[in-house]
Amino acid sequence: MLIAGGAFRDRQFRLFFGGVFFAVQAIWIQRVTLGWLAWERTGSARVVGLVAALSLLPTLFAGPFFGVLADRVDIRRASLVTNGLMAVVLAGLAMVAGQVGALGLGAAALAIGVISAAHHPVRMSLGPRLVSGDMVQHVVSATALNFNIARLVAPVFAGWIIATSGGGTALWIAAICYVPMLAVLPVLQPRALAPRAPSPFLRDLREGIAHAWTTPLIRQALLITLVFATVARGALEVLPVLADGGFGRGAAGLGFLTGAAGAGALASAVMKAAGVGAVGARIPMAVWAAAITGQGAVVAMGLAPSWPLALLATALAGFCSTWCGVSLQSAIQTDLPDGLRGRVMSLWVVVGFGTVAIGSLGIGVLADGFGISTALAIAGALGAAAMGGVAMGVRSRANRPM
Repeated sequence: MLIAGGAFRDRQFRLFFGGVFFAVQAIWIQRVTLGWLAWERTGSARVVGLVAALSLLPTLFAGPFFGVLADRVDIRRASLVTNGLMAVVLAGLAMVAGQVGALGLGAAALAIGVISAAHHPVRMSLGPRLVSGDMVQHVVSATALNFNIARLVAPVFAGWIIATSGGGTALWIAAICYVPMLAVLPVLQPRALAPRAPSPFLRDLREGIAHAWTTPLIRQALLITLVFATVARGALEVLPVLADGGFGRGAAGLGFLTGAAGAGALASAVMKAAGVGAVGARIPMAVWAAAITGQGAVVAMGLAPSWPLALLATALAGFCSTWCGVSLQSAIQTDLPDGLRGRVMSLWVVVGFGTVAIGSLGIGVLADGFGISTALAIAGALGAAAMGGVAMGVRSRANRPM
């Protein structure tokens, strides 16, 4: 039986999961569509990377501030606002999808990025507060499984819709996918936070950062995520360039390439949901191995001599990405007090999503100058070296006399 099955015995979580199921489809449809429209309108890897970066950069800078707010506001109402705004932006972009250029796509991506910066700490706080503390790891596993099912199905579906009906139709479908979540949120009753005296905003922010840095398991999880997200996840954001610029496969090829990453991610998520490689008091070797292997997969994506091998390398990158992501988020979330959840998880979002903006933009710039193959190979090699440096730093700190 899947370990995630325990969370589904809770009616509130079942409702939450039903809404999130469709909302996550929207995330992947929107990602694929924005990336493809940027490539279709400009043919520039730099613009593809920039659009991806603009949808992620606000998280890098504003995420921690929204994390403080998530620990202060009504979490259910906050989720209504962020989901509703995302639907409105996608619907607005869908209306002008036939005429929008690079500037309009960049503006839409930036708006999505700002909303996402607020949405991620809200989403990561809401789910765990619907269940008892012993079910938090189950919630993380179940939501990761859902995320990666969508990662497998939605990109292929989006590629087909784009190829047959255009990007505008794909964006309308993404907007509609937020409706179920907006419908279930009013009936949810998340656990209330313990009362506490009002404190200055910056003091709350510092408290969250201090808790993350002084807790060894959280600090290590954040450092690993920082390197992995910048390179491996950054590479997965420029798949339009690899699909069409590298192999001439068009929108359908982008769907299959992104679907390959989703297939690897789904296999990893199923294993994690079944309890394989559970995280305890320290980061297990399987996570370190996946972190290094993921960088090698990025190199292989760039150097793959054929389409099937590119799909295989992308699937491996997706597998490693999810293995690291679920393991490290579980490590952080399991014993995290509700009153710190928004702030600490906003830091995880910064290094897990925000730094992807830097990686995708950097790979896009390299691809324009040297080609996508060379860009991915360089990025993967640098990522592997950085991950080795993190491992050495962790080992040195562990061996330091108390």
